[in-house]
Amino acid sequence: MKKLFLLTSVFMLTACGATAPRTGADRDAQGCIASAGYTWSSVAGDCLRLWEAGVRLQNAQDEKATVSAFVIISADGSLTELFLPQGEPVVLNRTVTPDGPIWKKADLRLERMPDGWFLYQGDLLIYQAGNPPVSSR
Repeated sequence: MKKLFLLTSVFMLTACGATAPRTGADRDAQGCIASAGYTWSSVAGDCLRLWEAGVRLQNAQDEKATVSAFVIISADGSLTELFLPQGEPVVLNRTVTPDGPIWKKADLRLERMPDGWFLYQGDLLIYQAGNPPVSSR
C-alpha cells in the first residue's frame, strides 16, 4: 500500500511539474514577456510596459471604466501607436495644425492640445488625459 501511495505521489508531482508553465516563459514572437507586463511597440521598436512608457488615456464616455488606452510616441514625434483595451495596436501619422499636433488613421484622431490629450473616433471623444502637474523643483 505504501509503494502504491509513493508511486502515485511521484507520478502526480511529475505530471504537475511537466504541465505548469514557468514564470517568464511566455515570450511572444518579438521576445516580450507578457507575464511581466511587456508589450511590443512597433513605434518604439522595443518591449515596453505601457503604463510606464506611454500616455494613459481615460475613458471619456464612462468615468467608472477601469480600463485605459495608452499612447506610445515615436522618438521624432511623427508617429503614435495607440493601444486600445480591445483590438490590435494602431499606428497614427502626425500632421501639425496651428492648435497643436494631430495624429490620424481612418476615423481615429489623437489631438495634443495645451490642456491635454484627446482621442476621437469620428466626432465622438472616446478617451482623454489631462496634462500632468508641473513639478516645482
